[in-house]
Amino acid sequence: MPDPQYSHTPQPHLDLALALRRATAGIHAEIERLPLMVRLNSETVTLEDYRYYLQAIVTIHAPLEGALYERLDAETLQRLNIQPKLPALLADLEEQGLEAQTHRIMAMPMLMLPESRGATVGGLYVLEGATLGGRTIARHLRRFIGESLGTSRFLDFHGQQTSAAWKGFTSALNGLSAEGVLTPDAVIAGALAVFTHVHTCLERIR
Repeated sequence: MPDPQYSHTPQPHLDLALALRRATAGIHAEIERLPLMVRLNSETVTLEDYRYYLQAIVTIHAPLEGALYERLDAETLQRLNIQPKLPALLADLEEQGLEAQTHRIMAMPMLMLPESRGATVGGLYVLEGATLGGRTIARHLRRFIGESLGTSRFLDFHGQQTSAAWKGFTSALNGLSAEGVLTPDAVIAGALAVFTHVHTCLERIR
């Protein structure tokens, strides 16, 4: 895929993962304050709240993940060492006796993202970063819901390997930036665009 941002020009040392975290902190905090996320993280959370979350999040995650993975070349995906999380989400829905509601997926707004490798990787940073918070939420839900929660494959995607997986991803991210394969500004712009898209979608869900 042609990428106008792609140059292979070595970049000055930059911790791109840290720059991304700082640049997206505000919109990330706004997402955490939305009703669905507040309910999921509350001490009064119920199994029905979790089931509602699964049906809501698949309407956002399915088209978003599909679009991002389709846009990125195999070599970069291999370097980042990430994999789609939709199969885990669909397995959780099935475990709870639920189905993805296709009509709701189709009704979600379209993702507006620049056509560049960097912007696409920025979007995938959002999805991969969600596994950190997901593990924390999974622990919270197990405490208050118990065994009926099930395996929670999506939220606890990497399980005990969450920290190691994140370290590997951010190391690859910084390496690609240092090699000039990724332009930091494009990656940050992509992450902000995807965070904004997720926020817009979640605002519609009560």
